[in-house]
Amino acid sequence: MKQKALTLFSIIGVIFICYKSYSLIKREIRARSYISNCQKVKVGMNLDEARKIMGDFKYQYWTQDEMSGEIIIKKDNEGNLLYSLEYDIVFGGSENPRIIFDPKTLNVTEVYCKE
Repeated sequence: MKQKALTLFSIIGVIFICYKSYSLIKREIRARSYISNCQKVKVGMNLDEARKIMGDFKYQYWTQDEMSGEIIIKKDNEGNLLYSLEYDIVFGGSENPRIIFDPKTLNVTEVYCKE
């Protein structure tokens, strides 16, 4: 009985490790695609066009924040509000890919695509 329980928990552990590894690899592939697509986004584009280029629209309805870009509002050094759309960072990356936009016109004002 003890041997069967140990075997069962070992199998569950291996399945869990495989699942987590698969999830990490899948997330990494998505994050790398955001970086490669980010370089195609240009200043002055409409935010919807930029999100289509990034591939963000295919996730927006069923998983808001986990897989698609997250809207972040920050203050800059002068106290002005900055609205940005930030994406997942790659493993070991220094900065998130982010698109800064004007909330009134929804036009892209800055693009950061660093890895």
